[in-house]
Amino acid sequence: METIDERIDAELSDLREALASDVAAVAWLPDGRPQWAWWAASGCADDRYRMLSIRPGRGLEGSVLRVGRALALDDSHPDAVRKRQESALMNVERLVAAAACPIAAVGSPGVLMVGARSARRYTADDLLVLREAADRIGHWAEEAAAKSGSGIQILPRN
Repeated sequence: METIDERIDAELSDLREALASDVAAVAWLPDGRPQWAWWAASGCADDRYRMLSIRPGRGLEGSVLRVGRALALDDSHPDAVRKRQESALMNVERLVAAAACPIAAVGSPGVLMVGARSARRYTADDLLVLREAADRIGHWAEEAAAKSGSGIQILPRN
C-alpha cells in the first residue's frame, strides 16, 4: 500500500503534466509551528523550497490562505509583479504564472500550488483540476490521521 508521501508525490507529478506546469508543490502548517512550510514539490530546480515559508496574505499562496479559495496569477493580474515578488517559491523557481488552492483537511489545512516558468494563463477548468487534486490530498491526509488515531501530523521530510 502506498504511503501518503508516495500518493502526494505521484499526485504532484500527475498535476504538473495535466496542467502543463513546471512546478507543483504542497505546503502545510506543521503542528506547533507558527510558519507555513513547503512540504513536497515536483519540478523544483533543487530542494531550497523546503526552507521557504509562506506569509499569510502575501503572494499568491498567502492570498489563497486568506480568501480560502483557488486563485490564479498571470500577467493579466494588475498586481502580478508585486504578488510574484511576495512569493518566495515563485521567486526561487522563477515562476511567471501560478495557480493555488487551499487544501481543506481537518486539523491541518494546506496549500496546493502549480506554476509555470513561461507566460501562460490558468483557466477556470485548470482551477477545477487543481481543486479536485487538493480535495484528494486533503482526504488522504485525513485518512492517514484516522489510521494513526492521533490527528494529522505533517512531519518534516528527509
